[in-house]
Amino acid sequence: MSIHYRIFIILVAAWRRRYAIALPILLLPFIGLGIGSLSPQNYSSHTSMLIQETAKMNPFLEDLAVSAMLKERMSALQTLLHSRHILASVALERGLLDANSSPADQDRVIGELSSAISVQMLGKDLIRIDYTARQPEEIKATLEVISRQFVEQLLAPERSSMHASSRFLAQHLEQRRQELDLSEAALADFKNRHAIDLPALHLGNMTHLSSLKHRLAERMSELAGATRRLGGLDQQLSKTNPVLSRLEEKIVHIEGNLVLLRARYTDQHSKIQGALRNLRSLQTERLDILQQSQPSLNAEQLWAIASGTSQREGEQTLLVSQLENLQLVRSKVDGLKEELISLQAMIAKGEVQASNYGANENELSRLERDISVKRGLYDELLQRHENARITHSLSIFEEDKRIKIIDRPFTPTSDNTLPLPLFFFGGLIGGIIFGGGLALLLEVGDTSLRRVDRLSAISGVPVLSRIPPYPQ
Repeated sequence: MSIHYRIFIILVAAWRRRYAIALPILLLPFIGLGIGSLSPQNYSSHTSMLIQETAKMNPFLEDLAVSAMLKERMSALQTLLHSRHILASVALERGLLDANSSPADQDRVIGELSSAISVQMLGKDLIRIDYTARQPEEIKATLEVISRQFVEQLLAPERSSMHASSRFLAQHLEQRRQELDLSEAALADFKNRHAIDLPALHLGNMTHLSSLKHRLAERMSELAGATRRLGGLDQQLSKTNPVLSRLEEKIVHIEGNLVLLRARYTDQHSKIQGALRNLRSLQTERLDILQQSQPSLNAEQLWAIASGTSQREGEQTLLVSQLENLQLVRSKVDGLKEELISLQAMIAKGEVQASNYGANENELSRLERDISVKRGLYDELLQRHENARITHSLSIFEEDKRIKIIDRPFTPTSDNTLPLPLFFFGGLIGGIIFGGGLALLLEVGDTSLRRVDRLSAISGVPVLSRIPPYPQ
């Protein structure tokens, strides 16, 4: 079958269904004109705003800025803007509802507002809010309220988070400060109670203890020598004879005079001879006394004897000098004994302090570790609190700069209804499509045999002749 024959068949079928095709084409344009004329007029306005994050562009403030996360929150903001809470606030502010409005009126007004509002994100930071209404006079004011509510909801999480975080950090900062003060007071009290046996002073204390022990050994050795010396002097003086002392004094006196006489006279002089006789007599008497056993005398008796002994001018007797030497040695022994007692007490105290070294070091390490942990937490919270305060101040400072209005709400001067010619041509196109479709359906549903080839295909025999229609 050639293409020309196919086109001929289509044109024949179209002519046969010409009324089904022509009627929709003639009627639907006028129906479209009627719909366009009767459809209500709607007026629309829009506002667009640029959400700027200027702090994010500043390298010095980037770490202090809080991102609005506009892209991630866009779906939530759309849902929130269409919520009953926000739309009811807009309706109350615009006077569309009041406190006495019925629930049905509230649902109707909120539904109309929700269907008339649309929010879309253009690009990365640009937001556009569209609002449609039948009365153009109220569009601008209503759209201003809606845009203000949108901005409030956009900035509300940031404001609340900043305020809540600052208050939370301030409360915990005060709590950590009190705990840190208690730990520092405990450490200070421990150091006051163990000021001389702190672990830091342990090496010095051990060195001092060692020097005390060395000094104790020296003093013990010195005390032993002084005690022995004191015993020898005491024993020697206890056997002192006062007669013998007088004899020795006279012998010394005669020997001194004899030296003076010899300087003036010869040995044959009568004075020198007399002095020699007296000297020999005294020496013989002293020798006899020394050969006899002597009674022991105590120190008081010796001092009594010494006080009664005659002295030369400016000089002390031998007994007095020996007693004074004895007194000095005895005083030294007593001093060494007192020093030994003091050294032993100091060594005992030092050993007790040294025995507490482990416990003190353990307790000090625990207190310092506790302070280190609490001070670290306090410093970290303090830094976070200061950063939160600075971020809050930065947010308040940039609040009027973050939202930049590109297109402010306006009162539309014309409606957004489609023009009537568009309805006419829309009806014409619809009539062509509808008429063509209707004709196609009628032709497909028609079972009449109208062509010779169709009849031959169904019967399986060729058509030899055709009887023309008989006119009535």
